[in-house]
Amino acid sequence: PNGDASDVILTGSFDHWSRSMHLPKGASGFIGNVRVPWNDKIPYKFIVDGRWVTRDDRPTELDGAGNLNNVLFTPSKP
Repeated sequence: PNGDASDVILTGSFDHWSRSMHLPKGASGFIGNVRVPWNDKIPYKFIVDGRWVTRDDRPTELDGAGNLNNVLFTPSKP
């Protein structure tokens, strides 16, 4: 998310869309780590200063309600 933002939250199926992951702002922008399950499809989205957004440089897909989300496909456990 844009470094000009003041508050960025990462949420998705990994936290049941509970808006639990506030990302700290560093010198190069907002960054954080999230534990996700192996071998799964993880839909997620950012809330930037109260506005739900996706990243254009990451894969996206529509959910059953027609909402556009980013999606991460995690690998199988090694």
